[in-house]
Amino acid sequence: MNDEAGNRDRKDEPGSDDGDETLSGREILIILAILALVCVGGYFFLMKLIDISQQDDCILAHRRNCAQSEPLR
Repeated sequence: MNDEAGNRDRKDEPGSDDGDETLSGREILIILAILALVCVGGYFFLMKLIDISQQDDCILAHRRNCAQSEPLR
C-alpha cells in the first residue's frame, strides 16, 4: 500500500519554493535608496548633536561669545 507518487516531498512540487524568493531590481533600488536616506539623515543628525555638544561645552566653561559665527555671504 505504499504509493510512491503519494509520498513525494513538497519540495518536488512546482510552486513550493520553501520561501526562497528573490528580490527584483526595482525592490533592491528602493531598499538602497531608503538606506541612503537613512545614512544621510543620520549624518545630519550627528552633526547637529556635535554642534549642540560644543555649545554646551562652551557655556559650561563660562566662556563669552559662544554663539557660532555666521559665514560671510
